[in-house]
Amino acid sequence: MVNILAEEHAKKVIEKDEAGEFLLTPEEEAKLTRLAESIIQYWDVSITSIEVIQGGQMALVWKINTSEGPICLKRIHRPEKKALFSINAQNFLATKGFRVPGIIPNKNRELYTKYGPFLFVVYDWIEGRPFELTVKEDLEFIMKGLAEFHTASIGYKPPEGIPIFTKLGRWPYHYMKRCQHMETWKISARKLQDDPFSELYLADIDEFIRNGNDTLKMLLESEYPSWVNTVKKSPNLCHQDYGTGNSLLGTDGQIWIIDLDTVSFDLPIRDLRKMIIPLLDTTGVWDQETFDIMIRAYESVSPLTHEQKQIMFIDMLFPYELYDIARERFVRKTPMLVDELAGAMEYERIKLQALQTLIKEK
Repeated sequence: MVNILAEEHAKKVIEKDEAGEFLLTPEEEAKLTRLAESIIQYWDVSITSIEVIQGGQMALVWKINTSEGPICLKRIHRPEKKALFSINAQNFLATKGFRVPGIIPNKNRELYTKYGPFLFVVYDWIEGRPFELTVKEDLEFIMKGLAEFHTASIGYKPPEGIPIFTKLGRWPYHYMKRCQHMETWKISARKLQDDPFSELYLADIDEFIRNGNDTLKMLLESEYPSWVNTVKKSPNLCHQDYGTGNSLLGTDGQIWIIDLDTVSFDLPIRDLRKMIIPLLDTTGVWDQETFDIMIRAYESVSPLTHEQKQIMFIDMLFPYELYDIARERFVRKTPMLVDELAGAMEYERIKLQALQTLIKEK
């Protein structure tokens, strides 16, 4: 069956090009095209051609050219219950006019088609360009778009029978779990003798575990629990993977937000941390000017109180970037240079000093 061929494809280790995109062999591309041909029959469209846009191990995306213009077919690579939460969230936003791709129902007027173990969805095709975050105007545009997304998502309630996915109130657990991981990885590092990465990790990691535990203490003593209780009454969605890869400047001059597969309810500043801190990490220094531009742009649409910004600064203190580098080495077994670990540690120290100054400001 065609879906079996797609599953075999998904299990392969596929070569990537210099930009990190998966490279498909002609045989693999043909299999994926046949899969799309089988799936798209569940929709009432007249196909002229099919292009494989994304064919990696996880996500599958096709551009389906039809007699009425292009549409997008996507396989949602998430557990079904989480997929249904995100599909309905996107439909909620599109229906109220927010700039996310509209979902095109299938012949049965359903938002998705289940084929094998996966859900497939067809969306409007959005033409546009990615944002360039080194350009101030683009940076401001993308941050305003994030604020608009948070505001527009308030009021979403999944249909009856679909579980709610929320991270509200769970940050302390996430901090504790990550600190425990960093402690446990010391055991893995000790087993890797004569490994410069592991030697540096063992020499310095206790400093960052302490910082993580200190961050947990600060969070619990902040207004975080109170804010969580307030937001729970009328929660907003967080994208959880917002950035240049999941936003476009449309030909209409408006920002469009795509790939909502990972949305969940959470404090809006979670998306800000995930957007801001990795971007600043690429510079090797704490770029206060860029930091301020991003925060001001977001607040021009959705202002934050002093207490809310304090919670955001606290969350940013946690050594997430260092944690991710260590996880790559000790969990995913990815070869990592000692310089990558050293750079992450230095950035965490620079970030800590800058954020502590911001937290002290009244």
